[in-house]
Amino acid sequence: MSLPAVFEAYPPLTDMVGKSGWLRLRLEPRRGRTVVADQYWRIPLQALPPTYQDADDEAYLYLLNPTGGIVQGDRLHTEIALAAGARSVMSTQSATKVYRMDETYAEELNDFRLHGDSVLEWLPDQTIPFAGSRLHRRTRIHADADATFIVTEMLAAGRVARGERFAFEHLVIELQACVGDDRRIVDRLHLSPGEDRPHRPGLWHGYAHYGALYAYSRLLGEELVEGLAEVIESHDGVYGSAGQPERGFAVARILADTTWRLHEVLFDAWDLLRRALIGKPARQLRKL
Repeated sequence: MSLPAVFEAYPPLTDMVGKSGWLRLRLEPRRGRTVVADQYWRIPLQALPPTYQDADDEAYLYLLNPTGGIVQGDRLHTEIALAAGARSVMSTQSATKVYRMDETYAEELNDFRLHGDSVLEWLPDQTIPFAGSRLHRRTRIHADADATFIVTEMLAAGRVARGERFAFEHLVIELQACVGDDRRIVDRLHLSPGEDRPHRPGLWHGYAHYGALYAYSRLLGEELVEGLAEVIESHDGVYGSAGQPERGFAVARILADTTWRLHEVLFDAWDLLRRALIGKPARQLRKL
């Protein structure tokens, strides 16, 4: 995926402004547990050591930005590889705040590689774009056919509690999923409130919180996707559903009137998929 055209009008990202953060992790199974076999990080990105919440081999990892948020000029690049047999649940330590930017934008690039029968559950907290902010986030997933992933995305319309809705300038969220050598899903959300009205019917329709879920597994069939849609539609205060754009895939989109409603519906959706694809229930993630 190339740089979205909307950002070409701004000065390029260089070391003169913002920070260049890198995080590289390689996970593999050793002695009955998934461990971090190799890692490198550079502030403002880092990872905590893994924990194990289910008395099994799956590693729980928290990715951190200790600077408190994303500022103008930041370039954040995360590369995570899972060897065959590795399993991990990953999340952030808290919501990601994107601060006002006067001259340029910020970029976040995430690359996940899943080998063999590895399992990745990537469940970051919500992103909150402040007034005047500009963010490009791109996530690429390269998975082998026997791998499994569940990935979620949560966005707020801004600092809603302060009455700041859709005051950011540009927000482009991209996801690309490949299985083997085949690109199977390309999804892009592009919001520029100054050029359109995201709250209008047909877009966010007055809601203030948006969620998306992407999942892949050989075991993921139509009945499970239908169950996922029923879970979403059973919640009050939310609007959304799920579908199967490709064999083995599920994609869901959700609008909610509050953050906690969005958390609830995504948790229940994760729980349904996790029981069917991984064989155990979802657990509330411990936050810092």
